[in-house]
Amino acid sequence: MMSHFVDWLIAHGYEQDAFDRPDVGPNGSFGGKRRSSDRVEKEPVIFIHGSGDAALYTQQPLATGFSRSIQYFLEQNYTEAELYATTWGDMWGSGSMLDTYSTMHTCGNLIYLRRFLEAVIAYTGASKVDIIAHSVGVPLMRKVVKGGTLIGTDGNCTLGAPLGAKVDTFLGIAGPNYGLCVCQLAQTVPAWCNALDGLYPGYTCQDQLLCGYTSGSCKQENYSNLLQKTNDDPQREGDHVYAMWSDVDEVLLNRGMVWGKPTARIAGMNGRWISDRNGHVAMKDLTELRQFEAVVHHSI
Repeated sequence: MMSHFVDWLIAHGYEQDAFDRPDVGPNGSFGGKRRSSDRVEKEPVIFIHGSGDAALYTQQPLATGFSRSIQYFLEQNYTEAELYATTWGDMWGSGSMLDTYSTMHTCGNLIYLRRFLEAVIAYTGASKVDIIAHSVGVPLMRKVVKGGTLIGTDGNCTLGAPLGAKVDTFLGIAGPNYGLCVCQLAQTVPAWCNALDGLYPGYTCQDQLLCGYTSGSCKQENYSNLLQKTNDDPQREGDHVYAMWSDVDEVLLNRGMVWGKPTARIAGMNGRWISDRNGHVAMKDLTELRQFEAVVHHSI
């Protein structure tokens, strides 16, 4: 992260957030002007990683961050002042996307990401930004943009007014928006399966009993409060909303299906792309061209 942006953050009340993540090292964050005279001409793009990952490459095979995407955008004449990323969560760089941690910090993560989004908007002065999120980062950023309140396992939080009007393109990559079937029978252990702010998909779905193998669609009810509130909220994530997922995702499993629908789909989305070969991390690392097309040309 550029010192110009870090200095601005300190001067504008964001010092305690430490968005530059010096504890992670130079790959813990990205973005900012080289000098105060630099102009922000393109819509800033904000990259949000998933659980156990980091802003940029920290270790193979899972904590690769958005290094490839950011490099591609730079090659397409974006500047550092138009590309932003921070590292969120306490499992950064562990490479364990679904770690067996016993505590959830959902409100803490949501407030951190909301403040980062607000900071980038204010710093760049942009009328609109673009958001590219991966994995668990997708449902978190959807809630961040929609705003409102949340009852989390780490307390209650208020995120503020909806920010969808400030977002041009929102791209969700391999996001568990409707939960994960692996959590159907394990809503308390591990913590990330919990029914309050975890990835719990619900125990049954009308007359269906097997989350990953339903015979027809059903209306999903009584699943994760965080996910259900986000999915039921009519506020849009942006002007153009896209989703990408893979039929062979080893984290989402079951061809990414939860109660007969792809968990990575986003209600009201404008388009989608489905891979038949990319794993969970490759859906982020090997799709930089599609990410660029979604942001710049509103096609996927």
